[in-house]
Amino acid sequence: MPSPVGHALGGLIVGLALVPCRASSVSTGVIGTIVFAAVAPDLDFLWGRHNQETHSLVAGVLAGLAVFAWKRNAWLAIAVTIAWASHVLFDWLGSDTTPPLGVMAFWPFSREYYFSNAFFFEAISRRYWLDNFITHNLWAVTKEIVILGPVLAMVMLVRSRARRRFRRPDTA
Repeated sequence: MPSPVGHALGGLIVGLALVPCRASSVSTGVIGTIVFAAVAPDLDFLWGRHNQETHSLVAGVLAGLAVFAWKRNAWLAIAVTIAWASHVLFDWLGSDTTPPLGVMAFWPFSREYYFSNAFFFEAISRRYWLDNFITHNLWAVTKEIVILGPVLAMVMLVRSRARRRFRRPDTA
């Protein structure tokens, strides 16, 4: 399962892809909210229910509804929902070494755990006493950056080209 770095990159990709191109600047508060939503499902570590209810698509919808009630911004609510869903997707595509394997993606409709066996992302080790703890986690984070970095760069390139198009005066 990806690290917070991988999940934050996913949230940044979602945020920059969904920010309206006509916006003159991207608010750090808006992007921060979206990135937080992409990382937030892992807060379930605090109460010992990792990969359960918070790792579901319904939890993402609930987070989006909460943001809509707070900010009255439908676009932001949708972006938060998609960012939360990116966390579920990335964990589904990642390695998992702690049973039960996978995520409760369809809670509350199903308590089944879903795991893709795709292993796109390495499992982040929490076994700090092992000799390879640091090297393994550095490798896992590097792999996340190698996978998601080009996607982020592409989103930023498309966004900058689209913004230039919106800034040009109409010559017709």
